[in-house]
Amino acid sequence: MRWLLACLIALTVLSAAPTLAPAGDQDRARDAVQAGEARPLGAILRGVRGRYPGRLLDADLMRRRGVLIYRLRILRPDDRVTVLIVDAKSGQVLRER
Repeated sequence: MRWLLACLIALTVLSAAPTLAPAGDQDRARDAVQAGEARPLGAILRGVRGRYPGRLLDADLMRRRGVLIYRLRILRPDDRVTVLIVDAKSGQVLRER
């Protein structure tokens, strides 16, 4: 019984721990913003909130065809998930799925 209780406590603690992007990803994003290659994620989100309201599920900064883009997954108020591909430098939405 103690073993079961210990397992339940461990699972509760682990599931409550925040999930963070790997430090290398955060460092690359920070470096891109500081180099002027990308706008900060907060600025990008402020730019798209009017047309795409909802809760940000996750965001990735990646390079595609030599261009830095943000891939945003947004949970819309109607419970649909929208994926946006946004130019990281201009903030322009390139694609919506």
